[in-house]
Formats: sequence, C-alpha cells, structure tokens
Amino acid sequence: MSHRTTKRNKCSDGFRESTNRSTNVRSKLTFVKRVDYEGLWDRLQGEGRSSFTAAEIRDITGASAESVRAAVANAARKGLLFSPTRGLYVTIPPPFRRWGAVPAAHFIDPMMRHLGCGYYTAFLSAAAWWGSSHHAVQEYQVVVDRYVRDRTFERVRLRFHHAQSVADRQVVRVAGPQTMLMVSTPEQTAVDLVEHQRWGYGPSNTSTVLAEMPPLDGATLAELAGRRPRPVAQRLGWLLDFLEVDVDLAPLELLARSGRTTPLSPHSRMTGERSQRWGVIVNTAVEPDV
Repeated sequence: MSHRTTKRNKCSDGFRESTNRSTNVRSKLTFVKRVDYEGLWDRLQGEGRSSFTAAEIRDITGASAESVRAAVANAARKGLLFSPTRGLYVTIPPPFRRWGAVPAAHFIDPMMRHLGCGYYTAFLSAAAWWGSSHHAVQEYQVVVDRYVRDRTFERVRLRFHHAQSVADRQVVRVAGPQTMLMVSTPEQTAVDLVEHQRWGYGPSNTSTVLAEMPPLDGATLAELAGRRPRPVAQRLGWLLDFLEVDVDLAPLELLARSGRTTPLSPHSRMTGERSQRWGVIVNTAVEPDV
C-alpha cells in the first residue's frame, strides 16, 4: 500500500511539473503575441532607426532572446527585414521589398560599426557620390582596415578592399539616405582609382570618371599621391594632362620627376610612347567615354 502511494505521488509530481511547463510555454506565447513586432519595425523606421541589433530589440520589448530570433526570422521571410551581418538587422521599406534588401548606402555605416571596422566608401562608389556616374556602379566598393568578406544580398553586392590603415586617407562624413557615412573626398577618390586600376575597370573607364569629377585641387592631389608609391603620381598626372582637366598639375609634376619610368597600365607590356613630362610609358589605349 505504501509502495503504491509513493508511486502515485511521483506520478502526481510529474503531472504538476508537466502542467507547470505547459503554463510557462503558454505564458511566453501569450507575451510574444502581445508584442506587435510588425508595428515595431515600422515604428523604429519612422523614428529614423533603420538598423538595430537583437539585444536592442530585447531591451525595447522585454522579450526573450528566443522570441526575438523567431520574430526577426519571420520578418525576414516576409521581406520586412534582412541581416547584412550576424546580429544586425535592417528594415526594408516598401519601395525596396522586391529587392529583399536596401541599397548599401542605407546600412554600410551601422554595419561597419557593428563589425568594429574602420572604412570609407571608395572608388567608383565614391565617384558616383560626387556626381561622376557615367556608368552605373553594379557593386558598392568599400575600403576597410581589416579583412571583411564580400557579400551579396539579392541586387546589393558589397566588395571590400583591405588597406593596412584608413587613418591617412582623406575622407568626409556625409548624410546618407538613412545614416551618416564615410566617403573619400574627390581627390582621395582620384588617387585610389589610379592606384588600384582594376577597381575602376581600367584606365579608359577611370579616365571617364576623372573627367566627370568636380574641380580637383592640385596641391591636395600631390599630397595624397605622395603617400602612395611614386607611379601613382606619374599615372594620375598623365591621365589628368591627357584629359586636359582644369587643375594645377605642377605639384604632381614635381613628384613625377623623381620617379623611374613606369607603365600607364601595370598589367600590360612595357611598350608604347613615352611621356617625358610624366615618365610614363603609354602601353595601353585610353579612350574616355565623354
């Protein structure tokens, strides 16, 4: 009799534990239902907060980590959010919901801050910012101070160029579509494009971009090019001279004089007409589309 009673009590205790677990689950589900997540995404966007972390959502709602993960996953399935990097979420306003993402300029700054990475918008993406957008840029190009892998979100493609430091680069903080962002100045953009020609799709496309840039300062160009290998000043001077851009080239010419002869395209053979002024062998055709 005593044995049966003990067994019955154990069963009863198990039933109470099961009931308590079910009650806790129902309580959590009831709480989650009370959080209007879709309304929350719209409210955050209306407040100018287009990006946020999971921890921030937990602080706002008081919900558990599990329920927040479920909510953002559900929102992503509906095309209301996307995650450019682990732990960071970006709202997608109605005009971009067919994309499944938003343009990179909307989220690149909070993404880089989330990763703890120094950066600036560079190359053709920076040139487009300054009005030189003859060719539509199919990717968003960024210089970063540590390795970040390239990534694609539907129509949005991010490409990262690693530099040892971005501290010596001339950049400005500008107002982007949703947040402030770092962009190289016109002079820094010109130097970067000439130093890394493949990011500008070769000398011809780079020359097209340079021809459409706003007025450049010759002294600033020389200062920035002087921090890079000498051929950068030589090639930049030759291109601007060839394009007859209205800029004082004397500071660049002083740098170029002390350099050895260099090919205009580092990826072509060392044959072609030689520019005495710039010490450049014109080893590729330059055909700007202007």
